[in-house]
Amino acid sequence: MSNLVTIFSKFYDKSGQRIINLNVKSRYHGSIREKQQKTDEKGFFTFQASSNRTIEILAKPPNAKEYTVFKVMNSSVISSASHPIKVYLPKTIEEYRLENIQNPQGKTVKNFFKVVDNNGKVMTNFPIKSRPKGKKSFERSTNKDGIVEIESSPNREIEILVLTSSDKFILKSSVNSGNGSQKPILIKLDEPFDNFKSLSTVTLLDRNDNDYIVEKTNVEILDLDSKEKNIITTSNGKLVVRGHIGKSVRITVYKPNGTPLKPINYLPKKINEISVKLHLDVDVTNGSTAKSEPNINKLITESIECKTCGKSLKIDIDFIRNIAPKAKAEFQTALLQLPNFMKKYEVNSCRDLVNILAQGKIETENFTKLRESLNYTKKTFKKPENIYKISPTAINLGFEKRGMGEYTRQQKLNYIWSHLADNDAAYGFHLYGNDKYPNRDYRGRGLLHLTHFRGYEDCAKGTGLDIVNNPNLLENNYSVAIETGIWFWKNKKNGKIVTLAASESIKIDSDIITTSITRLVNGGEMKLNERKIAKKEIARKFILKYGTCK
Repeated sequence: MSNLVTIFSKFYDKSGQRIINLNVKSRYHGSIREKQQKTDEKGFFTFQASSNRTIEILAKPPNAKEYTVFKVMNSSVISSASHPIKVYLPKTIEEYRLENIQNPQGKTVKNFFKVVDNNGKVMTNFPIKSRPKGKKSFERSTNKDGIVEIESSPNREIEILVLTSSDKFILKSSVNSGNGSQKPILIKLDEPFDNFKSLSTVTLLDRNDNDYIVEKTNVEILDLDSKEKNIITTSNGKLVVRGHIGKSVRITVYKPNGTPLKPINYLPKKINEISVKLHLDVDVTNGSTAKSEPNINKLITESIECKTCGKSLKIDIDFIRNIAPKAKAEFQTALLQLPNFMKKYEVNSCRDLVNILAQGKIETENFTKLRESLNYTKKTFKKPENIYKISPTAINLGFEKRGMGEYTRQQKLNYIWSHLADNDAAYGFHLYGNDKYPNRDYRGRGLLHLTHFRGYEDCAKGTGLDIVNNPNLLENNYSVAIETGIWFWKNKKNGKIVTLAASESIKIDSDIITTSITRLVNGGEMKLNERKIAKKEIARKFILKYGTCK
C-alpha cells in the first residue's frame, strides 16, 4: 500500500469569501468510493489519499440537487494549512441560496428599467428606489449594464425614484407593470454622471471588529475604472475616500514593514457616506499583524467593576470553558471580550453578566449556533398548514412585502409548500427579507439572536457595525455577535432588561426575573424552563469561582 498524503483544501465563493458548512466530497478519478464531510469554520476540507493519484473534489452548493466536480488534481500536490489548495465556486453563496426562489407562474411579472445620465451614459451600480403607487419604496441598484429588474403584480402602477446629486431620491417615472416586459424602459436622469461625486469617511477595522489604529499607516486607493492611484497616510484608522456613485475603488492598507494586506473593494452608494466600516484580513488583538511580523503596538485591555459589589468583572478562559464546553475554541476565546463590550455600553454588573450568558446559552443552543435555522422540511411538518401556523403574522407580512397580499389562504399554502418548505434561504428572505437588500435576510443571529430588519438597522446605527449590508457578520464574526448582543441588552425597550437585572435583589442565582427577561429577549417564553436552569447553573459556577455579588 502506498503512503497516504494529507491534502488541505479551502473553499471560496465567487467574491472570495470563504465558505463554511459546505457539503463536499473527495474521490479517486473513476471510483465510486467517496469521503464526505462539511467545510469547517475556516472553509477547510482536509482529507488523505494515496500519493500520485488523480483526485476529484466535489461540492454541493445551497439549493443544488447534486454534487459537482470543482477541482481535479494529482494527490502529490504540495499543500498545508497555511497554503491550501484553493477551490473557487462560480457564484456567491447568496446567489446559490436565492437561486430557487421563484414566484408562482402567472402571479407576478417582471419589468426592466435602464438608467442613463442626461448625456446617455449608462449608470452602473446606481441606486434607485421602486414602489407600488402609494406604497413603501425599496432601494435597489442597477447592474453593469445600467439595468434593474422589478417584480410586481400584473397591471400595477409602479413608481421609480432616482438619486440626485443632493443625496435625495425624487420621483422620476411612473409606469403600469402590465404583463411584464423584457425590453428595458429608459430612465434618463436630469444630471450628468460627473455630478454624482461621492465623499466617504471610512473606518478601518480588523477581522475581529477592533479599530485598526497604527501610526502612519499608508493606504493606496485605486480607481478601478481610470486606474488612477492615490497614496494617503492615516494615524487614526480613518480615511476620506473620494469617488463616484457606482464606481468601485480598491483600498490597500500597508503594514508597518511595507507589505500590503489583502485589498478590499469599496462601492460608494451615497454622495456623503459618513459611517463606512471596512474589515481588514488581520488580527490586531495580540499586538501584531501576524506571527513573526512587525508589531502594531495596540493594547486591547479593559477593566470593569460591578456597580453593585465593586468586584472586577474580568472573566477567564477556564470559566468560559466550564459554562460553554461545546463552543468552538475561537468562540470561547471571543467570549472573554464580554466585559469589554459591557463597559462600552454601560452594562456593568455581575447580574447582567450572568443573565446575558444564560440567555445566550439557550439562544445559541449551548453556544454552538449563531444563526437561526429556518429549514422547515416537508418530511417533518407533513403539510403546509403546520408551517403556516408557526408564524402566520410574519408569513402574511412576507406576502404583503412581495406583492402577494391578495393571495387566498390556499394560494399561500401552495406557495409555502412549493417555495418555502425545505428551503432555508427562501423562507428566511420571506420572513425576514427587505427589498432594499434582496440578497440578505435578517433572521435571528448573534449571541442573543438579533432579529428583523428594524432590529439590525437600529443596532447598526447604535454600534456603527455594517450589519445591514452584511448581516452574516453576526454569525461569522464572534466579536460582532457578542457586541450586538450587549447593545441589544442595553437598548431593548429603552433599557428595560438592564433595569430588571438591577432589581434582582434577592440572590444572583435565583430565577425570579428570568421569565420577564426571556419575554424581552425571545419575544415569548420559548424554552423558559431551560433558561431558568441555565441561569441558576451559570450563577452557581460564577459564585464558586468569583464570589457572591452583594
